[in-house]
Amino acid sequence: MPRKKVSEKGKPADEKEVGSQAEKVSGEADLKEKPRKKSTSRKEVDLDSWIDKNIDEVVSRAGLDYLNLSRETWLDILRDILVDLYGSTSSYKSVDDIARRMLRNSDRIFPVIATRLAHVLSNPSPDQLEFIVSNVEDSILELAPKVYLWLSKLGRSDLLGVLRFKWRVAWSKSRTAVLPVVCPRCGFNALMPDLVCLVCGSSISESELKKHISFTEKLGEFLRSLDCQELMRLLKYDYVLVNDLGIKSPADDRSPVDIEVYLSKYEKDLVKEAYGSRCLNEITK
Repeated sequence: MPRKKVSEKGKPADEKEVGSQAEKVSGEADLKEKPRKKSTSRKEVDLDSWIDKNIDEVVSRAGLDYLNLSRETWLDILRDILVDLYGSTSSYKSVDDIARRMLRNSDRIFPVIATRLAHVLSNPSPDQLEFIVSNVEDSILELAPKVYLWLSKLGRSDLLGVLRFKWRVAWSKSRTAVLPVVCPRCGFNALMPDLVCLVCGSSISESELKKHISFTEKLGEFLRSLDCQELMRLLKYDYVLVNDLGIKSPADDRSPVDIEVYLSKYEKDLVKEAYGSRCLNEITK
């Protein structure tokens, strides 16, 4: 039997040939399994640079340039708002896009701007003050003392009416369902049980409060609304409770805004007369 030819490395020639073919096939498979990678990375928008570059135009397109704030003030007020409006930085957005988004969400954004303006301004212009009053919402409970002083100095009684309304709405929403008594000095429903106003800071005397709310007339109306049992119970007290809804008995459930108003001798006699005229006659019948 003839011998097989042996290569220089001692392998049979046909074995060497098979090995070469296997390596070739393996190399081609590797090429097929590893296709050339395509670059898919995108350059993201530098949002800080975008805001610094476009802040003036955004303010103008949103119609806020009439407030005449400095560029630095607008950057402080709007930066985080613009970041939120811009959203993903993987695609570029124009100034028009952002300005339109701001106006579409003005009911949410303008109250934030108004609140921030009230905090950073020390002497707002009439336009700035009108923007604050028109757009401020629940933060009025915190800002009312400051804004009230600004409006009083400018004599803007029209805006004071708007501010009082917003105060009442915000109070009912976040504090108590029943409003405090109206302050005789500033007209806000802000007079506390200690007779100090939360808005103007005035300390009110009991006699001033009684005069302001026409206490004697209201007391007469209140007494006429009570039955004999309620009148008899009221005789045990020398005071009544007062809030924005009117007068109520100390025996009733209390609200945090109720004010204790003490009865004068004349007012106590009214209670006795109401009980005597209506209830003693019923007992003797």
